[in-house]
Amino acid sequence: MGRRAFLGVGLAAALASGCAVDASVWDPVPESAMPEPLDLVWPPDAPLPAEFDTPPWLTMPAPGMISVGWWTAAESTARVELTQVDGAGGASEVPILVEETEPALLHHALLGPLPAATGFHYRVTLDGSGAAREGVFRTPGSPSWRFIHLAELHAPSQADRAARFADEIRAFQPDLAIESGDMVDDGDDPDGWRSYLRTSQPWISNVILLPAHSNHVNGFLGNQSLLGQFDLPGNGRWYATRFGQVEIMTLDSTYDGESPDLGVELDWADQQVVAARDGLGDPRFVIGAWHYPACSSHYPGRTGSRRWVIDQLLPAFAGAGGLDLILVGHDKYYERSLLEDGTGRQVVHVMANAGMLSPSDEGDGEPECSPQVTRTDTNSMVLVEVDDDRMEAQVIDPDGVEIDRFTIGGVETPGR
Repeated sequence: MGRRAFLGVGLAAALASGCAVDASVWDPVPESAMPEPLDLVWPPDAPLPAEFDTPPWLTMPAPGMISVGWWTAAESTARVELTQVDGAGGASEVPILVEETEPALLHHALLGPLPAATGFHYRVTLDGSGAAREGVFRTPGSPSWRFIHLAELHAPSQADRAARFADEIRAFQPDLAIESGDMVDDGDDPDGWRSYLRTSQPWISNVILLPAHSNHVNGFLGNQSLLGQFDLPGNGRWYATRFGQVEIMTLDSTYDGESPDLGVELDWADQQVVAARDGLGDPRFVIGAWHYPACSSHYPGRTGSRRWVIDQLLPAFAGAGGLDLILVGHDKYYERSLLEDGTGRQVVHVMANAGMLSPSDEGDGEPECSPQVTRTDTNSMVLVEVDDDRMEAQVIDPDGVEIDRFTIGGVETPGR
């Protein structure tokens, strides 16, 4: 992975002394101890130095740990310096952690363990050329934070469409980006991944990414390009991410023979949601994120995949309190539905399309689904503000025009 040095300035006593911070610092923080929300100052959207093949991106492979990944144009070594963000949202001058990478084209630098609800600035500097790229991130723990939901970016063919959302993402400054699949046209094509990362250049270095497998990013037991590129929790195909009062369950919804172990995934999902609802530091909300929709009022030929989600995937969550929100893609238009989960509860089900726009004919929706808002004429992205006991979502088109708005928690969504 790399060589690491703690420089010990003003973070926490354990970091300052070079000792590890226990990962339990990212356990749920008592409300009385919650810090005030911290707004980070994002670096300018500057051109990418030629020595970088892609901008850096962020993932969260374990509690207390942040991974920075990037591609270089030529094999090189690099240095990642981490500094704590000050009260004004800017970076302090002296790094508290340095990670050095080995010679490579694909780099991963693992930073941490880090304390909760803290803002950080990092700088990636390539040895030899001195080319550098910067970013910021915030660790979980604050009661107020933001995430975006993306799907169907389909780089490179639809990259220009998806790039139109960049200014809105930078203005919103999310902490997480939940990707519901089809980030690229072909998961085995390196140029597609380069296009995805370069298209996302204005924002991806400042947002923790949660990608999902999908039919265009598939393979036997997962897509090796995705798994090698992104440093993810668990096996990288199904994994749980706790961010403050929200738990996100990212799943591989592919069921067509490429994933013969999906029964194991269903058992994992059941166990994970039971643990999330056991009364010990439970999240306020549980989100399911995957690719294939349960609800779609178009694409009448896709009943099989929808029934698999409803009859196989949904019951894995229902017995222990179920999900509060489901985020999907695949059908290439925007639709928000209410989904009967088999326990009498109605789950908010949202299908978005940041890149591809290609809806099929209307018809053949599933009886468990009640469409609330449907837009087949534009691309869409979901912006969500999480604040204490509510999630407030705004859905926009590429021009920033609102096409939907809904709330979960607090003032309940109609029908919930």
